[in-house]
Amino acid sequence: MSVDNESLYLYNLTIKHPSSCIASIVGQFLGNKKSQEIILANSTSIELWKADSNTGKLEKIYQQASFGIIQGIDKIRLVGTQKDYVVITSDSGKLVVLEFDIEKLQFVPLFQEPHSKNGLRRTSPGEYLCVDPHNRAILIGAIEKNKLVYKVQSNDEGKLELSSPLETFSKHTLTLQICAMDTGFENPMFAAIECDYNARQQDNGEEEDAGEASLLLNYYELDQGLNHVVKHKSNEKIPGSSSHLIPLPDFIGGLLVCSKSTIIYAHPSKDKLYLPIPIRSNTNETLIVNHVIHRLKKNNFFILVQSQLGDCFKITIDHDEVNESIENINITYFDTIPLSQSLNIFKSGFLFANVATNNKLFYQFEKLGDDNNNTTLQSCNFSDYNSIFELDISKRSFKVAGLENLALVDIMETLNPITDGALIETLRPEVPDPFKQLTALSSHSYLKTLTHGISTNTVVSSPLPIKPTAIHTTRIFAESANDEYLVISSTLSSQTLVLSIGEVVEEVNDSQFVTNEPTINVQQVGKSSVVQIYSNGIRHIKHTMRNDTIEKKYTDWYPPAGISIIQASTNNEQVIIGLSNREICYFEIDPHDDQLVEYQERLEMSGGSISALAISSSSISKLQRKSSYAIVGCSDETIQAISLKPHNCLEIVTLQALSANSSSIAMVPHGYSTSVHIGMENGLYVRVTIDEITGKLSDTRIQFLGSKPVQLSVIGLPQLQQNGLLAISSRPWIGYYSKGDFKMTPLLNTNISNGASFYSEDIGGEGIVGIDDNNLIILTISNTDGEESGLNVNDDFIINSVKLRYLPRKMNVDSPGDNEISSSSYIYIIESEYGITSPFPVTVLPDNQKESTNENIDTPEIDQDYYDAFGFERSRHSWASCVEVIDFNNQEIVQTIELPKNESAISLCRLQFESQQTKNQEYLIIGTTQDQKFLPNSYSNNYLYTFTINKSSNKNKSQNEILEFVHKTELDYQPTAIIPFNGRLLVGMSNFLRLYDLGQRQLLRKASSNIEYLKNIIRLTHQGGSRIVVGDSSMSTTFVKYDSTENQFIPFADDIMKRQITALVTLDYDTIIGGDKFGNIFVSRVPETISQQSDKDWSLLRYQESYLNGSGSRLKNICEFYLQDIPTSFTKGSLVMGGKESIIYTGIQGTLGLLLPLSTENEVKFLGDLQLLLRKYFDYNFDDFDKDKNGYNLLGKDHLKFRSYYNPVKNVMDGDLIERFYELSQSMKIRIGTELNRTPREIEKKISEMRHRSAF
Repeated sequence: MSVDNESLYLYNLTIKHPSSCIASIVGQFLGNKKSQEIILANSTSIELWKADSNTGKLEKIYQQASFGIIQGIDKIRLVGTQKDYVVITSDSGKLVVLEFDIEKLQFVPLFQEPHSKNGLRRTSPGEYLCVDPHNRAILIGAIEKNKLVYKVQSNDEGKLELSSPLETFSKHTLTLQICAMDTGFENPMFAAIECDYNARQQDNGEEEDAGEASLLLNYYELDQGLNHVVKHKSNEKIPGSSSHLIPLPDFIGGLLVCSKSTIIYAHPSKDKLYLPIPIRSNTNETLIVNHVIHRLKKNNFFILVQSQLGDCFKITIDHDEVNESIENINITYFDTIPLSQSLNIFKSGFLFANVATNNKLFYQFEKLGDDNNNTTLQSCNFSDYNSIFELDISKRSFKVAGLENLALVDIMETLNPITDGALIETLRPEVPDPFKQLTALSSHSYLKTLTHGISTNTVVSSPLPIKPTAIHTTRIFAESANDEYLVISSTLSSQTLVLSIGEVVEEVNDSQFVTNEPTINVQQVGKSSVVQIYSNGIRHIKHTMRNDTIEKKYTDWYPPAGISIIQASTNNEQVIIGLSNREICYFEIDPHDDQLVEYQERLEMSGGSISALAISSSSISKLQRKSSYAIVGCSDETIQAISLKPHNCLEIVTLQALSANSSSIAMVPHGYSTSVHIGMENGLYVRVTIDEITGKLSDTRIQFLGSKPVQLSVIGLPQLQQNGLLAISSRPWIGYYSKGDFKMTPLLNTNISNGASFYSEDIGGEGIVGIDDNNLIILTISNTDGEESGLNVNDDFIINSVKLRYLPRKMNVDSPGDNEISSSSYIYIIESEYGITSPFPVTVLPDNQKESTNENIDTPEIDQDYYDAFGFERSRHSWASCVEVIDFNNQEIVQTIELPKNESAISLCRLQFESQQTKNQEYLIIGTTQDQKFLPNSYSNNYLYTFTINKSSNKNKSQNEILEFVHKTELDYQPTAIIPFNGRLLVGMSNFLRLYDLGQRQLLRKASSNIEYLKNIIRLTHQGGSRIVVGDSSMSTTFVKYDSTENQFIPFADDIMKRQITALVTLDYDTIIGGDKFGNIFVSRVPETISQQSDKDWSLLRYQESYLNGSGSRLKNICEFYLQDIPTSFTKGSLVMGGKESIIYTGIQGTLGLLLPLSTENEVKFLGDLQLLLRKYFDYNFDDFDKDKNGYNLLGKDHLKFRSYYNPVKNVMDGDLIERFYELSQSMKIRIGTELNRTPREIEKKISEMRHRSAF
């Protein structure tokens, strides 16, 4: 590919996929009859989860990106089989049937049936997807006009087969909902709520009121004999508020039509029944939004429906099987859970709630609500539709209560919706290196902090009598299950302390260990012996069991006089030591009597003193008991591989130079290869692969772990069926293999300086024992709540949440200075929520003192738990808003300012006014609007609140005085964007730019400029000097300069196309990156000549004529990329220490990703060519699919079209696609590598390097 040297090239990586799931389905997708799995589908990927019926925990099995927009998902199964397939509709214009391949651990398409054009259109089928309950047909429907029905059958080989689609269409018809009816052995039938918009037009051309107009309930029958779809028009109309359909089991037939506070039973050949829905107290209506049907034994079943407020109701039907008629329909209040997109019930008694705007929740049924005394309504009491409304509201109202029938057993952390995000870099006293965390305003009303790492749980913390410097664990016998000795060494006091591990940790006095010298290494060898290596020798202790007592006999080995042991490495079969005279001594264990047998020759290292030494541990590899090589690190910044094979023992086979001296080395086999892990004195960690035959070192990977020398030790990870690596620098890390790659992840909640693997059944299995100052620490790797031991490799983040009052809108991070510790970091958050009434009193401020004082009189105590569970009371056209200050380090709210009723905060910024004599006094400005309404948009008043920030005096003040009110300024328009600008406040409102300075009673307007062609300014960013960039809600971005001589803001360059801006950030003086509400990310730059003229020849550029309803010049578009998630924030920085600065972005659906700038022309060409080859490999043409030449394209969507949804993708490489190179077979990797003149290992190294530059 050709490269423009003046352009910018970016590499996109998705760190966290969207968590806003459009649907969830439960089935047997692994083909296991005794277990059920759940599939979650978000817009761009699908996830497979499995529920553990014993622990009630959900475990992710696999996640797969779709590179397309998923519209609907359902399951289907062939008769006589026990495995479910997945049916998906998407924007690819194809109906896709997937099977989960257990061997490949991925979803594999069985069919990709094209039915319409690529893209989303209102006439393209796919918006609705229904599968016949008896798996005989699939219906896909469009919003308008078109529907397609596929017959499902099995071929001669017993495999699933789809027929050609049968089409049915209705002119001038909008479809609002479709469901598949259960007709038993009759023809498959589907029901749809439809609207004939042509019939709604009156003769005089006016339209009916949408709330009063009726809808149609039409039936579509697949006549299997005639192979034709027949439409049965309904004779009676249904209420205009009908929005949800619930099909009933075949022995009852028909369906339930859910409308506003009402349910209607409908059947093509039976009379209708009417049932009112209970209404929550203090509300006016109930709307059903989703349901789940669960069948019990025989013909028993119940329906669980959920309202728009989250209230769940249980519906049961009394059915007369003799007369085949319904006697009664009963509905009663069940429980209240968060509003969900879908509900799923497992056969094992669990309920999964696919929560719409918060964490997904996993419940267990405690009971079925049969003994509830709540309000129960029955259809037998109502003869027609109008009789429902004659019922007194008090007889159908109910009061919400805590969970009675459900018990929460697991929480699936999610981030959607993210409204704002930031990268916070803090300093902590216990860790000298910066600590990076991501914060996001998400999940309706939370501030969530994402920390890269794995949580730990401290089991034991005990002081030690000596100052420890190293720690070791060992068994006594080879067949022992638990570690029995804990050996603590101190080089400062030249001591060794031996402790026994059991129910009580106590000192062992008869261990026969040398205790008056520091221990270098301890190892269980042979069958019943232990080797202690200390500076002046090796002690071999043999244990013999006689009459329930252990007899100990030891022998010693000493180095030559004046020589000491400085390094050692061991396994069950081998011992190798490094002496102070640079010699290597090698021992093997006699299998008959466990004695050490020294190899007669010694090797003298020529590269300086020995700084590190390692052999492979035999406990890892069962196929090979002995290590074939030893790795020696020398003080001349080299490592050397030494053969331990019989024919060339102690012969140097490889030498490799390092950038610093090695401080620690470990060898860890994995699969058919062995990795050499090297910790260096400069804080770098290096991983290389050693060839088992030649001993050559290759495939070097480097990562920065901290500012201190890296110490390594091998630890057991039985839950991953592998051994991992414990690396300790300025903070501890754990290394393990996941999805074919080796990952290094920080350990959180601990600060051990030395550690070792530790196994004990008393702590539930494998753990880590370490040293923290003078304390002995025993810890386990646990989940976020520390309940159970286990390593979760599916998530790189630990998420901590702070509950906020309302829906957060924006935040401002107040970071400390460069020399400060982050104990005084604050986050200022504005929150506002529409359609609710707040129970909280308005904060007393001088401008609203009368209003707030009246409300504060005899204020009842507020039950925060009640509102957290059930939400605030609803009220039309009402706003509740507040400002909250978060102490970031302590993760707590330290101040809340409740704004006056019906005011909503929409913008904020923090600045220092240059006109003030008080230096370093910071102010927080909050922009609000009052009585705001939508459709049409209107408001009554707008204000700017000014607060002082009192951080420095916070130690001597109450925490409630961080923000102190100064004054309030009234505005003409909504202050949708505010930023500091050269010591003043710049406000964007409507299409005006206004400059304000601080006054005694209000902000003083210093300048006002009207940019006529703009509509509504919603984003501002300061480029530096007198230049700013304006982001408009519909007119994209405009570069503007402040002319101080005329006191005006004058636009001089704008975008080449109209965009609806949602996020905007400065990259450099001439360049910005932005996102729009259709999911696009773009980078725009001012042409160099225009930029120079704006700075040097402003008088010429100032008076240029406007062009095509814009400024006189246009920006240069240098990058385009489609995310399929609306960008809400951009932050410049790196997610790892020492990483390259990149652009971190968040999306409203919970997406977290980064855009990494590419450095060289060769890098751009290589990644561009690799991306092109992978596009060809994952071809979207399923008809010509060849397993040997192509990979599976999940939805049959062309990757180039997906990333170019609105504009052609430009100068952005898709790292998500490139990382699929790991999935390729070895032969295909070689084929692609040949075309790129690279080996597969070199390509994988480059892909891994790209990720680790700025992420993990």
